[in-house]
Amino acid sequence: MFNRTPVTTLDTSTLPATDRSTHIIAAFDTLPLGGVLELSDESDPRALRNEFLQRRPGRFSWNARNLGSGHWVVRIERIDEQADLATFLRHCSPFAQANEATIKTLASVGTERHYRNGDTIFDEGEQWPFLGIVRSGRVVYTLFSPEGKVHALGERLAHDALNESGVFDGGGATTRAEALSTVELILLPREALLDACQHDAKLTLGFLTEASQARRRSIDTIADLAFAHVLQRIAKFLLSYAPSTTGMAAGLPGLETLSQAQIAASAGTVRDMAARALLRLKTAKAVHLERGRVRALDRNKLEAFAQNIQAPPV
Repeated sequence: MFNRTPVTTLDTSTLPATDRSTHIIAAFDTLPLGGVLELSDESDPRALRNEFLQRRPGRFSWNARNLGSGHWVVRIERIDEQADLATFLRHCSPFAQANEATIKTLASVGTERHYRNGDTIFDEGEQWPFLGIVRSGRVVYTLFSPEGKVHALGERLAHDALNESGVFDGGGATTRAEALSTVELILLPREALLDACQHDAKLTLGFLTEASQARRRSIDTIADLAFAHVLQRIAKFLLSYAPSTTGMAAGLPGLETLSQAQIAASAGTVRDMAARALLRLKTAKAVHLERGRVRALDRNKLEAFAQNIQAPPV
């Protein structure tokens, strides 16, 4: 899956904790168009991806592989933000090794659709006849209980796919997909994608790899819900908005818009429990709250709570 050149490899374990992401972005900036920065031994890289979205929007593609036991390999390619649809598809992980004829055919039938913040893209159980790919913006997957409780299953960002299960097994959507910002999607018709997979083994292998990664994410989520207490789960979630700095610092974009109910849903709990956990984190000076919203974070202190070093159950 990973054979593009030129490739620059960076061992992130050698970087100082303070402004670590600044060193990574500086290395990215030296890449020529089409060059790839590969990060080895990278911890869960959600915060780094958020920082790239803030500081280099539209100029990179992202491919992160969780190889198990806390080991990640992340590849960040420098791309042309004005690229046509075929080139954009090539930068999406499942399509990276597909044949040129496959990419050209799919690009010819792809369409664009825009959504506003709060719009529902598809509902759980809906027969949505497309594979969606986020071109810009943020989408959140959510599940609703019969009692109306909401659980967020994670975000989908630029180059991420939506509705893979519905496309490949013909069933309804497994979750609701909702726009968290202004969103631009590329829609590929289900039948066209299935036909392409039947004729291009490399495309099929790309989707199998992505399905394996989705299974790993699901197992991690289940493990957190089963074994980690609320304080740990909320600290882990907030780490994805924490810049790699020392001491209290403003969170990455998107943090200031999160309500306590959204934080609770993302951590698999209820609002009251999330509120108690946030107060505990505030007392420990791991977060700064204003009117109930998280405004700033101390990454090192959050990591201690996330790893259960100093966090009795809430």
